[in-house]
Amino acid sequence: MNLAEFNLNVRIYTPSNYKFITVKGKDSIDLLDRLTTNDLKSLKSMDHAYSLLVSPKGRMIEILSILNLEGQIILGCSADSLNKVLEWIDFYTFAEEVEITIDQKDYQSKIMIMGENSTSFINSIFNIDMSLSEGKSMFIALNKQPYGRIKLLVVNKNYFDFGHYEIYASMEDVEYVLKLFEKNSNNFKSVNYINDDQFNNYRIINNLPGYPTEINENYNPLEAGLKKYINFNKGCYVGQEVIARLDTYSKVKNQLVLIKSDIAIDSELINEDKQVGNITSFSSPDFYNGDYKLAYMRKNFIKDSESDFNFTNNTGNEIKVYI
Repeated sequence: MNLAEFNLNVRIYTPSNYKFITVKGKDSIDLLDRLTTNDLKSLKSMDHAYSLLVSPKGRMIEILSILNLEGQIILGCSADSLNKVLEWIDFYTFAEEVEITIDQKDYQSKIMIMGENSTSFINSIFNIDMSLSEGKSMFIALNKQPYGRIKLLVVNKNYFDFGHYEIYASMEDVEYVLKLFEKNSNNFKSVNYINDDQFNNYRIINNLPGYPTEINENYNPLEAGLKKYINFNKGCYVGQEVIARLDTYSKVKNQLVLIKSDIAIDSELINEDKQVGNITSFSSPDFYNGDYKLAYMRKNFIKDSESDFNFTNNTGNEIKVYI
């Protein structure tokens, strides 16, 4: 699906509901590797990866952004899931030597830069020649008058966009960088600063699961389309046996899809008196009249369709499903 008017060259977003956790200690990588789905033991210094916390039943707790940074691990998660993440780590920590800090002063906030011209935008603003491959990070030194030089951390990610960078910094330095962007972005015609609602619209239209609407303990990572963040060759982790069995025996019941309906519909999707899915996220009313939604739909209803299809719900409304 291609909505040209929403495919802006550069999108800039500062999440209002995000938290960083710093994990230090000689056992930090081993602990997180044992708790999450991805292979973290191969994560080198300055490398980034996404990995999922899952329950013993294979249901999702949260997706974590994990950066191995010079002897410490920087975790990122929703502020709403922070306490649950901390409790989960604490519950499964036994004799490991780890030290956990919330919002250390260097990394309190972040700026997301997305879009096809993200790299050239960053290079132009900071007067550098950055060539970071996915999952890599680097420091940028910046003169902040009259305070001297500050150090920013730039991470190349690929969850939200093929050109998706994030700048980690203190709250104060994030504000300074945003002002710098506004002052020096005249050479880019399509720079758009988006708010929480607009970002949610972007996430929905690109069929990206978010916490807690799609990433929660009602569903597993395979249903959410997050298989790429599961390593099936690593050692044991919480929930591994269930996820491996679901994948091996094709036992996944649901699939996250984008749907469209120009008429208001209930959260339960009914077809011929049978429930075929549940809507989890709604786009805002000012974005295509709120027609676009994310939904978990039964795979036996989708029947592994290779193309988009329509169906009629119990009230006679036609709903478009994008595969």
